[in-house]
Amino acid sequence: MKVSTILGLVASASCAFAESLRELANGFPIGVAGASAKFNDEAYMEALSQFNTMVAENGCKLSSIQPEQGVYDFSDCDAHLAKAEELGMKFRGHCLIWFNYQPEWFQNVTGYDNMKNTIVDHITNVLTHYKGKIDTWDVVNEAIEDESTGENGTWELRDTFISRECPDFIDIAFKTAREVDPSVKLFYNDYDIEGVDIRNGKKTNAVYNFVKDMIARGVPIDGVGLQYHLHTDKTVQYDNVMETMRRFGELGLEVQITEMDVNSVEGNTEESFALQGKLYGEGLRACLDSPNCTAFLIWGVGDSDSWRKDGYPLAFNADYTPKPAYYAMIDVLKEYNTAAEDSNDSADEVDANAEVDAEVDSAAEDSADEQN
Repeated sequence: MKVSTILGLVASASCAFAESLRELANGFPIGVAGASAKFNDEAYMEALSQFNTMVAENGCKLSSIQPEQGVYDFSDCDAHLAKAEELGMKFRGHCLIWFNYQPEWFQNVTGYDNMKNTIVDHITNVLTHYKGKIDTWDVVNEAIEDESTGENGTWELRDTFISRECPDFIDIAFKTAREVDPSVKLFYNDYDIEGVDIRNGKKTNAVYNFVKDMIARGVPIDGVGLQYHLHTDKTVQYDNVMETMRRFGELGLEVQITEMDVNSVEGNTEESFALQGKLYGEGLRACLDSPNCTAFLIWGVGDSDSWRKDGYPLAFNADYTPKPAYYAMIDVLKEYNTAAEDSNDSADEVDANAEVDAEVDSAAEDSADEQN
């Protein structure tokens, strides 16, 4: 895409959207999952350009990069990264190792050494290719069993073709990633770990126990991704999300909301969209209020692009016009900007008063010297 086209797209977006998330975010990463197949859709790109961070929905997964064993094709992941760079967006890597939607050859790998070598080879090649280009990766995705109780410091690994052949694959993945690119931030990413409102907090506790154990054993990890996939009849409370983020923060970990969407079980009703907006706003607010929450991303642009498209789950309609969820996020960012301006004004006033006090004190000292 030519520079003139890019500038025109950004200018067009500014005209169509009176207020842009990327402008109000002031550098805080607020992102969206993009799909290269839609990059020629002007309305899609206009909506996508409201964000300042991109993640590829599928283009950087193993199934896309290594469709045949030992045959690496970075073209789609490269296309996502290039588009992000053209639009002045940050880029987040997702994901290196996952059990789902994988090519048949990967599912058929047998034997501990073969699976270990496959994991090491893939991570080594991908992180070498993107060294210095992508600074954050979901290293392992969705590896903890949904029904883990989290009791007494426990967790259970999900039973998959990967864990059966190589039970310590998570350790191997994270250690390999750190060795290949020591500068990359390494995340574990999962769903239903937002706190006590989901699965009574059991899976949240299990993931907490698991990453705590990783840290205790010296396995490198920098953060946890909360996917934040909600339903309008399965929601989370702001205070409980804050507590979850705080707990991970006490371990020295960052958190990021990585894949937010809100499935509307009632359909595309005004009431449902209003609730979606409330939940999007609260999710963003929790992230901004948590000192260790370093990014907020939603999983897709328009409703028709979503893996949950029947539930109208995203911040834009199918025609890429903004929904209440978009404006809810705008309102939260505006609120934070106003608070920041007020804080700066107060700080300036304190500095000014201090300067006046200093001048008064200096004048008094001069007067005393003259009398003496």
